[in-house]
Amino acid sequence: MSKEKLKQIFIEEATEIIEKMDIDILNFEESPSDKGLLNEIFRGVHTLKGSANAFNFSRLGEFVHHFEDVLDFFRSSDVAPNASHVDVFLEGVTVIKETLVYEVEDQSGTPNGYEACLEKIRNIILHVKSQEEPKSVTSNDLALEFGNDDFEMTPQKKENEEEFFSALQKDEKLFKITLKLDTDIYLRGFDHFLFFKNLLHVGRILSSFWQIPQCDDLESFNAENNEIKEVTVYLASLKMVEDIADVFAFLETEEFEVMLVSPHQKEVEVFKNEEKIEVKEEIKEEKSKTVVAQKSFLKIDSQKLDELFDSIGELVIAQNYLGENSKIKAVKDAEVTKTIENLSKITKLIQNRVMGLRMIPIRDTFEKMKRVARDSSKKVNKPIHLVLEGEDTEIDKTMVEALSDPLIHIIRNSIDHGIESTPADRLKAGKEEEGVVTLSAYHKGGNIIIEVRDDGRGINKQKVYQKALERGIINASDELSDAQVYGLIMQPGFSTADTISDLSGRGVGLDVVRNAIEGVRGKIDIVSAEGKGSTFSIVLPLTLAIIDGMIVRCSDKIYIIPTLSIIESFRPQQESVHIAGGKEEFVQLRSELLPIIRLARALELEHTSPNPWESTLVCIENDKGKFALLVDELVGRQQVVIKTLGKFFAKTEGVSGGAVMGNGEVALILNVEELY
Repeated sequence: MSKEKLKQIFIEEATEIIEKMDIDILNFEESPSDKGLLNEIFRGVHTLKGSANAFNFSRLGEFVHHFEDVLDFFRSSDVAPNASHVDVFLEGVTVIKETLVYEVEDQSGTPNGYEACLEKIRNIILHVKSQEEPKSVTSNDLALEFGNDDFEMTPQKKENEEEFFSALQKDEKLFKITLKLDTDIYLRGFDHFLFFKNLLHVGRILSSFWQIPQCDDLESFNAENNEIKEVTVYLASLKMVEDIADVFAFLETEEFEVMLVSPHQKEVEVFKNEEKIEVKEEIKEEKSKTVVAQKSFLKIDSQKLDELFDSIGELVIAQNYLGENSKIKAVKDAEVTKTIENLSKITKLIQNRVMGLRMIPIRDTFEKMKRVARDSSKKVNKPIHLVLEGEDTEIDKTMVEALSDPLIHIIRNSIDHGIESTPADRLKAGKEEEGVVTLSAYHKGGNIIIEVRDDGRGINKQKVYQKALERGIINASDELSDAQVYGLIMQPGFSTADTISDLSGRGVGLDVVRNAIEGVRGKIDIVSAEGKGSTFSIVLPLTLAIIDGMIVRCSDKIYIIPTLSIIESFRPQQESVHIAGGKEEFVQLRSELLPIIRLARALELEHTSPNPWESTLVCIENDKGKFALLVDELVGRQQVVIKTLGKFFAKTEGVSGGAVMGNGEVALILNVEELY
């Protein structure tokens, strides 16, 4: 594998590690007694250090080296990190992110805050250690640290595996680990004792045997080179051989060997750096068996997955065409009919399975919002508690990536301008001092709903209305529902904030949020109650590649309306239809008066002008409100595979894409935001 390919793999893995560190640090802040979380953070930093040194990323390597020292101190100490330490840890993660960018892009210098944060990390060690009582250092300290009563620096004592079997506790297994580290191991950021420490996370070290070279000429001795030829470690553990081998994941294949030793059959299970595991049976057996390590996950290039998804879309189209082909329907044969039905079931099954490959839990995105809420809380000096609900809800991977920025902006708005300014204000309103922001996700019908709720002051509806009047966004004669008034804050640059905050402003930039949500064919609804709080609801389709649509016919052509935008369809009574000025048409739907938009006229098609009471009206809601779309006929509801129209038709008004129907005909997907 080329160095560039390895470098790309490192960048991807480093990004995942850094994102996980952010989450682990915040979780550790909530549970400071959980040493397991601290060990997870340490392992992430340790992995970054080894990889950074391997690629000569000296700036990143130096920073994470000191970061690792601090974490290692807290891991092995009874002293727990305080709130200021956690602040430094989070700041350190931010510096690591920026330093990684500098290293990858080969920029000179260091990012802002690098030296300052590094100094804070060094000071933590100096300050905390100075508060501890000095401990005496003896030649036995290393053996005590690893819980090793049989620490042999020379191979004078013979390895006796039978003794080690007697030392095993219930369900423990015996592992023999052989380390033959290269001479440059120190320069790569590793040493033997570092692996000993990491082995303590997966088991108990029973004994170790070292082949120490004799060095009579000290002048020729190079302290930067590893001269220890071989170290043998016996480990008792409940883990599997793969888990033990993970400790040495960044070593070369020839540098380590992990063997599981059985007391009865002399069976040895060998693991060499993710190679196959070979099991040697009892000596009486003539043949040996080979067992291949099972993997739970497999990384796949997202482009290949997209290509597979497109191919499944073509398969669905071909199957629909086959099922609706008039010549095949004319064949009155039970076997043919049964085969077509089976093909339809199999196609549907494959489609669902492949769609499931793109669906991932929204948990990671939600967990990232903890850092956003924490930073925002400290910036505006408000105590905030972020509640996460429905983190296991699965959503299309593309939508997960598109949701991050909108959620960040909405949460910042909720904290900055939704929650009351001071705890005293909340107490006066009969609320707890700590503001609560709830982020939740759940399925509803064929959609996914993501909500951001706060228990703050709510949106001042009258203030929003007056501001919109002043800016000329609405007219005084306009009658707007509550939802339409709240929707005005999504207008570009709209804000009711008395003072502009550097964090956010209620409404400032929310048009960007709306555009991002619409970019993944979703919509956003706002509900608010003054004095009680606000709820931003993001409604999204299950996937971006396939939509649920209502097929309609107009002027002998078929079109698709996303069902996400449809409220209901109806045929009105003649007395419910009103005409204003001899041209504008309206229909009375219960207590609402809706404008009628003729689809044929909006798309400039050749058409007749049937009376509305002789046609079908589809009640549709977009950002401007509700309207009734007049069509000739409702054909039915169907899931369709979305196809782009290409650059030439990309800006066609009123159309967002196309779909190939079962009969081979192309149907245009309507963009309801541009029809009215």
